[in-house]
Amino acid sequence: MTNPLAAPSPSTGATRIIRGQEVRWRGRPYTAAWMAAHAQHTVHVRPSGPDTVDVHDAATGQPLGTAHAEPSRTTSDNTHAALMTAKDKHVTDTDTTTPRPDQDDVVGEPDFYLNLADARIVATEALLEASENIADTIEARAMSCIYGDAGLGKTFSVLAALKEISAERVLLLQFRSRPTPRDIRQELFNELHLEGEPPSHPSEFDRLLKRTLTRKPYVLVCDEAQQFSRECFEFVRHLWDTGKGKNRPAVLFVGGEEAYKTLYSEPALASRIYIWQEFAPMEANEVQKNIPLFHPVWAGASPELIDYVYEEGAGGTFRVWSKITYHVIEGMKRRGLDEVDETIARWALRRALPHRRGSRRTQQDAG
Repeated sequence: MTNPLAAPSPSTGATRIIRGQEVRWRGRPYTAAWMAAHAQHTVHVRPSGPDTVDVHDAATGQPLGTAHAEPSRTTSDNTHAALMTAKDKHVTDTDTTTPRPDQDDVVGEPDFYLNLADARIVATEALLEASENIADTIEARAMSCIYGDAGLGKTFSVLAALKEISAERVLLLQFRSRPTPRDIRQELFNELHLEGEPPSHPSEFDRLLKRTLTRKPYVLVCDEAQQFSRECFEFVRHLWDTGKGKNRPAVLFVGGEEAYKTLYSEPALASRIYIWQEFAPMEANEVQKNIPLFHPVWAGASPELIDYVYEEGAGGTFRVWSKITYHVIEGMKRRGLDEVDETIARWALRRALPHRRGSRRTQQDAG
């Protein structure tokens, strides 16, 4: 599971779903006539050349065929960018605040909660859906919203998907308290690696950011977007609205339910959201499928034990499973055990979760 979206064997390639006669790989669409007979099938994709990929059936591993990339629009995009730059030349020539060269960041590997050793990225349905949605958002240079409760892996999945499609020039905005538009301006100034002093006047600052954001295909990720006020959402929308076609940033709002509520309650904002994706906790059957792949400590555990941990409080939240797994490993080390059992699982649950009057199972049995 070294590949963010791969099946258990790293040689199988990334997992994708065929849409019509198209499959996506690293943000590019690949097409083939034979795909029409396999529409909506889950497949594994791996590169076979600069503009080709080999496609295999995900269930059987059987090769299905080769798909070819659609013609790149890089040349026309660069031409458009050059024209936009020339148009603004009378402004930018006098502006001393310019981007430093070769400073574009490629998104790094996402971190597991507690830096859990040996944890592996699992190709859950939510992660696969996020990957497709993000690739489509970037292709359309649109704004999308990924939302859900805390601990479900929204940010982790977004970073894993961006890493998978090799999205460069990612501008990651993260605020742990409620930001203002001024905070967003300053953070963008830093993320864009602009030299000099930030403009003192908001309108001048906005012009600088808008000019800079049109020069390259940036992906703006607004994490913890539940912290954003309506004014902050409107500010990001304003930056996005001023771009044209491929010369506008793709924007991903990632946050809790409040982010969804604020965006959805404002028609001017909601109408501009290209894709909505809600993250939900894994159901019991998904836990049985995914948790043994998530960490080796659960690979040999019985379905009954995994179900016990699920019912006793882990539920379908990856962050909680990470915390419990961390305690399980610690308990096994202290007791010199090679395998997790119910005794260790119960000990880990007591440490990882707050005191409860009764477990889910106890409450259900009582009902």
